[in-house]
Amino acid sequence: MHELDRIRLALTAAAARGERALLVTVVEVDGSTYRGAGARMVVRADGTTVGAVSGGCLETDVIARAPALLASGTPERVRYDTRASDDVVLGLGMGCQGVIDLQLEPLSGEALHAAIGRLAALRTRDAVRVLVCGAGTDAIPVVRLASMIGWLATVVDHRPSFATPDRFPEAERIVCVNATSDADALANAVPLDSIAAAVVMAHAATHDRACLHALLAHDGLRYLGVLGPLRRTHELLVGAPGTTAGVIPDRVHAPVGLDLGAETPDEIALSIVSEIAAVLAGRAPVSLRARGGPIHADRTRTAERSGAQG
Repeated sequence: MHELDRIRLALTAAAARGERALLVTVVEVDGSTYRGAGARMVVRADGTTVGAVSGGCLETDVIARAPALLASGTPERVRYDTRASDDVVLGLGMGCQGVIDLQLEPLSGEALHAAIGRLAALRTRDAVRVLVCGAGTDAIPVVRLASMIGWLATVVDHRPSFATPDRFPEAERIVCVNATSDADALANAVPLDSIAAAVVMAHAATHDRACLHALLAHDGLRYLGVLGPLRRTHELLVGAPGTTAGVIPDRVHAPVGLDLGAETPDEIALSIVSEIAAVLAGRAPVSLRARGGPIHADRTRTAERSGAQG
């Protein structure tokens, strides 16, 4: 479940109990910080938390501030400068070498409900939707991993016994469609314009071909992967509009996934989801130790740029 969903559910539970809750948002960062602008956490009335605004170093101080803020109902903005020596800032040894501004917002009543609605709208706006064409056994961990990192997965398959909620409980949507019936079958069944990434992995050549050809017609797709050896992908591409015989289009990732030495379905799913994440982030998949620079290219961000505030 996406972090925003967990935070929203925590606020919803607090509202149902008639309790106050502290919503903490990273509103601005400068330099090296563990989380960027827009990261959030909730501090419940009992002091427990959901979400994170750092690697754990700031949360202790925020929790200590929570009772007074919840009692007063007055929001507060706090700046943490971790460029100081390790022992100076809160005695926590952060050493992140950055500045982070947090908005601490005590919520109750109408303000609490407004925040819940705001987070729901933000989640809908920023949700990454992935399409998995094929409901075989190896598709199950792909959908599970995608869901774990907060993506919304749609599964399509031509076999009614495979396209079931029992097999894919984490999927947002499951569709049984025969994409070979006509060229528009997939597009009519799934709003492809909302899909950011798709993986073709039905293990049936006619269905994989039909899905691949249909997906190639949508320019808005940011990632398109095809499971199987390169030779098979060449065969699937035969007759696809706008393609050249013997040439894999740049936008098609085949064979799908990163070279992780994957063997098991879970390992293969990890390589697929990792490659999708890298492509969607505009990153070349390399080890961080080989990156030769800061982990985050630009962490000088504000709430306005990240949607951190409503």
